[in-house]
Amino acid sequence: MLIEKIFQRDDKSFLLFYRISLSIVLYLSSILAYFIRNKSWELSDIYIKATITIVIVFLILSFFKSRQQRYIKGTVQWLRVELLLLIQTFSLSILLTVMLKTTDDYSRIWLFTNIGISLALFLLLKVLFDFIYTKLISSNAIQRNILLIGDAEGCQKIIQKFPKKISNSVIKCLIAIDQLDKKDLNFYGIPNFSLNENFGQILNHHAIGQVWIISSTKTQSIIENLIDRFLKFSVDCRLIQPESKFKFTEGLDSEAGFDFYNISFSPFYGTSFLIKNLMDRFFSFLALIVLSPIIIISSIFILIEDGFPIFFTQRRTGWDGKIFNIFKLRSLSKSGSSKFKQVTAGDKRVLKIGKIIRRLSIDELPQFYNVLKGEMSMVGPRPHPEDLTKDSNTEIRNFMQRHKCLPGITGWAQVNGSRGPTQEKGSMDKRFQYDLYYIKNWNLMLDFYILIRTVFIVLFQKVD
Repeated sequence: MLIEKIFQRDDKSFLLFYRISLSIVLYLSSILAYFIRNKSWELSDIYIKATITIVIVFLILSFFKSRQQRYIKGTVQWLRVELLLLIQTFSLSILLTVMLKTTDDYSRIWLFTNIGISLALFLLLKVLFDFIYTKLISSNAIQRNILLIGDAEGCQKIIQKFPKKISNSVIKCLIAIDQLDKKDLNFYGIPNFSLNENFGQILNHHAIGQVWIISSTKTQSIIENLIDRFLKFSVDCRLIQPESKFKFTEGLDSEAGFDFYNISFSPFYGTSFLIKNLMDRFFSFLALIVLSPIIIISSIFILIEDGFPIFFTQRRTGWDGKIFNIFKLRSLSKSGSSKFKQVTAGDKRVLKIGKIIRRLSIDELPQFYNVLKGEMSMVGPRPHPEDLTKDSNTEIRNFMQRHKCLPGITGWAQVNGSRGPTQEKGSMDKRFQYDLYYIKNWNLMLDFYILIRTVFIVLFQKVD
């Protein structure tokens, strides 16, 4: 799921990895060419400088000249982009040596051998990345499943024009709003549902990642109602082919030749989310090692006071509303933790050691294992118990929008005082608003800020 989310909007992360791999190939090509010329794997100083210059020139050219957002397979693309970049890289590098009057310092045999090896390895790498990309799509790792909604004619036009060869999106099912009674089966084998069916079951069964609503004269009267219905779910919602009735000034996007207006689109995608996820895994692994003595000591005290089990697991709501089991150190008595009930100040179910580990948030430490598994993040909206999510979803409008990212050990709501029980009137809605703010304004610096504030809150603020 995480790989699919990284590629949810574009292939920039894959293209970045591809460019970095090409630059590594350039460095290795230089070493191999030097070995062929001088029978030594150790480059001399001037050849090291030349090799680094070639790699830097290539990276600069590739980032400035290539504006691709989708990875395109095939040798035609290789000839049009990578081969041209390779020629420009070596041409510019040679021009630099001429300008610096250092051409005599380098062997022409090394240069032409380097160009030949780079050319061959570039082609091999393109074949390899084409294979990897095909596997990622066929395994549904980076495929976006789409539910298309609109009038029958509009749906047919989209399906006919949809460029499957250059898009990772797949139209899995559709709802033709003007064919509720008599369904036209001429949708090229794509299942057609009605507006009266259970949207939740459709989204779950077909693993829908995005809902595309066609903006046309036939759908304009019900678009707002459709948007409201799908905002009850954590799925991304987009308008396709916006018409003049809608004055969009921002949020416009394009994919596979179509224009979109993103009504509700998770910002957790691409390179930024990849960095966030890698940092989550690294720091959670580090935290489990460093904090393991605290977890072990706390476990011993729990065992002495109330016996087994030491850990407490509970079904919580994660990204896209998917359920996972969260891990915590047990802070309540065995009889008191059997059924979900929010802990309040002075709760008699809390163990003596439980008061300490809850005060210092030690009971939350096993959740670093959930982060390591990819079920949670270091920072994000706190995951609620399944029953609490269902209750809140009926009481708070569009509540599932808070599940458009990985849940976190800490979050924007928690560092702003909205933590603990939500039994007071309006407390859950307040937390929901904080969570929405985090999702809409997320960036890596905000995560760092939340983590720093969390440390101070844990050390100096009283927690029930």
